[in-house]
Amino acid sequence: MPLLFLTVALVAVAGCATSVAGHPVRQPTDPASLQVGNYQTTPRVVGNAKTGKQSRIRESQRLSDYVALPFEADRDYAFECSGDVRPHVVTNHKGLGDILINDTFDEVAHDLRGGWVDTWCTGAETEEKHRRLSIAVLELPDPDRAAAVSPTLEHDDSTYNNGNQPVSLPKYPASKAHWRPTVASIGSWTVHDRYVVYIKIVDELAAAPDLADLTGRTERMLDVALPLLDKFQPTPADKFEHIPLDPDGILGRTLPTNPELPLRPDPDGVYTGRGALQSLDSADLDFLTIGDVDLIGYGDALVFHSRTGRAARALWDKWNPAQNSPDKNRSIDPPPGFPGDVGCFADLANGQVMFHQCTFHVDKYNVQVGARNVAELYQKTAAEYVLVTSR
Repeated sequence: MPLLFLTVALVAVAGCATSVAGHPVRQPTDPASLQVGNYQTTPRVVGNAKTGKQSRIRESQRLSDYVALPFEADRDYAFECSGDVRPHVVTNHKGLGDILINDTFDEVAHDLRGGWVDTWCTGAETEEKHRRLSIAVLELPDPDRAAAVSPTLEHDDSTYNNGNQPVSLPKYPASKAHWRPTVASIGSWTVHDRYVVYIKIVDELAAAPDLADLTGRTERMLDVALPLLDKFQPTPADKFEHIPLDPDGILGRTLPTNPELPLRPDPDGVYTGRGALQSLDSADLDFLTIGDVDLIGYGDALVFHSRTGRAARALWDKWNPAQNSPDKNRSIDPPPGFPGDVGCFADLANGQVMFHQCTFHVDKYNVQVGARNVAELYQKTAAEYVLVTSR
């Protein structure tokens, strides 16, 4: 794709030359030059939240980048657990799924501002049994509300089964926790400023329930989780109702999810870090530092923006589809006439094609696009190229 150098000129006058510093600006891509189908090719303005639910979802997405992931406390947690393909956003009791059995949650936490939950497992996905750790962070309006909500939720959680017994966390004596001595699991509730941190561990690998091991694992998770929450800046109360949904414009350059054919369980949104890992087949956060990533658009594609073109290129080198495992992926041709760095493949399971994906790099962007059939994949990939190269 040719570059237009809009601010660099060499003017020779009477044998003299003048150089004006500047940066090359890419010429916008003509949608007619690529096969984009009926997909959006003009960046859209997303605007501000219009409902309380939209505000809570956006605050949950902001919070997610400061919710510690299990592998940050213990590298044994290697993957998001199979069968847990569910939303990570918590705006009511449904967001916690079956990790919390509680029929009073919505009443007790009626003023919940948002929340986020992650569940990771140890070992390999092919194994039948795992050690499973779930961490949920709930944001309340202020510390007093968190201090009132947390013990009530723990009480309702622990008394749901009459076999539960209270236990203590030596490093966190203010936390409330419980377990059943005959079951290798533990649930704990911790108040930290305006946040309630719920951790549940289920150990299917244990030969016998080991309370010291369960409490130790819980404490190590809290050791990582609480300092991270101190770095989060909640949306001020007077801004919450109309919180910007796309303050930097990255979501406007991301294809919106088709509500009738969602590829992922969470709502479209913007992330700056950890929250985006929900859609990556990875158990590390290296992509953030290698790519110097500052914005991620999450919709019918994943759009990663780097602070510099050099960092974006480094991330492309890490993610280059040519490096994919042949037993999991099979290369396919890129979209016809597609410019620049692109690689496409069919995702395999037991030798059968399950999905198709293209990854491309241009300027400060790396983009991942997925679809169930190749024709749709090519059109979406081309449309995303137009979107990220538009001015």
